[in-house]
Amino acid sequence: MTEYASLEDLLKPRAGEEAEDYDLPGVGMIAIRSLTRAEFIQAQKRFGDDMEKQEQFILSRCVVKPEGVTESVVAQWQRASGIGEINELAKYINKMSGIKSGADKSSVD
Repeated sequence: MTEYASLEDLLKPRAGEEAEDYDLPGVGMIAIRSLTRAEFIQAQKRFGDDMEKQEQFILSRCVVKPEGVTESVVAQWQRASGIGEINELAKYINKMSGIKSGADKSSVD
């Protein structure tokens, strides 16, 4: 007989709970977590095609150490960093989150 998941099983947090260390070249170690499905949808809904604002929103949620990384902090970080620094981090967060590389905005694993 098949045993089905309960509502409790379905609603138990699974994404965005585990942080892992990420070495930001030339800067140092930070801790990051995956994006939840709700955060992914919220970023798309709130910011549409505004990649700058999406990135600020996503990184402010996914960078857990150092603490205090807000959207305005990410905006300053964007101005201070080279293209590759945040781009590689964003790719890694996408991979952690199950977002396929090169996929359209609605494609997730």
